[in-house]
Amino acid sequence: MGTKTMPFRTGVSFAGLLTGVSFAAVLLTGVSSAHAQAAPTKLTIGIYTPTVEFGTAQARLAYAQGLAKAVEQNTGIKTDAQVYASVAALKKDKVEYAIIDGPCYATNLGWKLLANANIGGSTSRPWALFSSAGDSMQSLKGKKLAFVAMGCNDNGFVDNAMLESEVDPTFFGSRNPEKDLTAALASVTSYKTAQAVFAPVGSAKGLTKVFDTGSVPNPAFVEVDNTLPAAVTQKVAAAVVGYGGNGAINGWSSPSRDVYAGFASRLGAVKKSGLFASPEPVRIDAKDVLIDPPTIKETAYVAVRHHFVRPPGSRME
Repeated sequence: MGTKTMPFRTGVSFAGLLTGVSFAAVLLTGVSSAHAQAAPTKLTIGIYTPTVEFGTAQARLAYAQGLAKAVEQNTGIKTDAQVYASVAALKKDKVEYAIIDGPCYATNLGWKLLANANIGGSTSRPWALFSSAGDSMQSLKGKKLAFVAMGCNDNGFVDNAMLESEVDPTFFGSRNPEKDLTAALASVTSYKTAQAVFAPVGSAKGLTKVFDTGSVPNPAFVEVDNTLPAAVTQKVAAAVVGYGGNGAINGWSSPSRDVYAGFASRLGAVKKSGLFASPEPVRIDAKDVLIDPPTIKETAYVAVRHHFVRPPGSRME
């Protein structure tokens, strides 16, 4: 019986079939890539900055709208602004870009950083503990502490970043969370519902500074949606860095993650322990043992050297 062979279709080679398949795969890949990188028809910039003194929600929104307009002019894409009351709400809405508070970006470093906010000529501000009840920590024992509840590791912010893990959580009588810095300051200066507050230096008018707590990074402008075309994000970043605007944020600088990564390391608890230094050895000459102390004058005492016996014919080591 002869061996049967399977003939190819007339006019079509096996190499041609492979070439056709490869071309189709490349074509599909190109279509998929183009679809993934398609420019959006609309952008939304969210803003959540409770530690920045905008004063009112309207002022905060007005600033974000001004920045959104600058982005729209540079990209040609319609851009809106939206104010959020929490990071969770901002994430839920799946905005493309966001102005996010510094401590909150420190806990969300996976977002791409596009710019650092400038306030007072710097990308971070010194903070301190302020009081209406005295100028020492002991005067605040059992008193109420107000703080900005950011929802971004608040316990780590208060206990570790601000108090450097050195104050017991029960030291203050209670901790009063406030929605933003303006409300936190008012709870001490106006409403008297608390006697101490953490705030940027220079913002707590009429209160006594108890001690400095270190610097806190200013807000960050970030890309939340990482599927956006790189060209669009580059134009957005350029518009933000070039935006001056009016409001609590004076301007923007080129991105630098160091200030946020450094602050993130301060949010963890620090366990401190004393250091034991090795004592310097005291060396005593063996001959000193054979010298009678000058203070021993009692004749009834046996001389020190009489306690040593040299065996006959032996060497004393």
